Amino acid sequence: MKNWLLVGAMSVAGTASAGVRIETVVRDMNTLAPKGITQVTEVQNGAVRSSSPGGSVLLKGGKMIIIDDQQRTYSEMDKAAMEGYAQKANAAMVQMQEQLKNMPPEQRAQMEKMMGGLKMPGTSAGSMVFDARDTGKSDTVEGRKCRVWQMTQDGNVIDEMCVVPFASLPGKEDMQKTMKQLSEAFSGMASAMPGAAEQVKVRNSVNGYPVRSRPYLNGKPQGVESVLKSWTETNIPAATFEIPAGYKKKDMPQMGQ
Repeated sequence: MKNWLLVGAMSVAGTASAGVRIETVVRDMNTLAPKGITQVTEVQNGAVRSSSPGGSVLLKGGKMIIIDDQQRTYSEMDKAAMEGYAQKANAAMVQMQEQLKNMPPEQRAQMEKMMGGLKMPGTSAGSMVFDARDTGKSDTVEGRKCRVWQMTQDGNVIDEMCVVPFASLPGKEDMQKTMKQLSEAFSGMASAMPGAAEQVKVRNSVNGYPVRSRPYLNGKPQGVESVLKSWTETNIPAATFEIPAGYKKKDMPQMGQ
């Protein structure tokens, strides 16, 4: 779950009342033709389920549960396991960067492109610096008037978001409440990944929900956009946030597998 669909899924909330159902699509930003799957996120009573064809991810009780409908299996990770994965991923990244430190500039630039614009050692000094800025522009997405913000890394645009205020969305209290709860629950995981905690902090400072998100690479939009199609406050069955009956538990793959 790249681009920040996962951040969106972790930015919703739940109380003992009705839940929220969110439908998001990825499409070509020029032709508006579908370019990927439709993702459905459901939130209620502090639990989050993000579903797409073939499976889903549950965030519940401080655990992440990955469900595979095709294999009829599930895997789960608690906070400690997620932090361990993040630390191993960070260590692997540091090792790779050390190996690439002396790579010729042309080859390093090519590698950065392959890795989505991630800077290698020797291309910039200091830690990654993230910022969110209001462009002063407005737009309308699927009938919703929104404000255009740009997310930057080291001064370069990496995402353009059209944001609506929380107050304009049903279930806004639940959304803001669970965003805080999940941010606290997974703070250790974010802190183990380079720049992740700072990026989440800056995104949250926008104080709104992106009804459209356009990823950028090397200062240019990549031609696709993630768009909020529907946001509905509704009562969601409790079974939605449970592991389906008959599914077998399997271990998470080890780092490197």
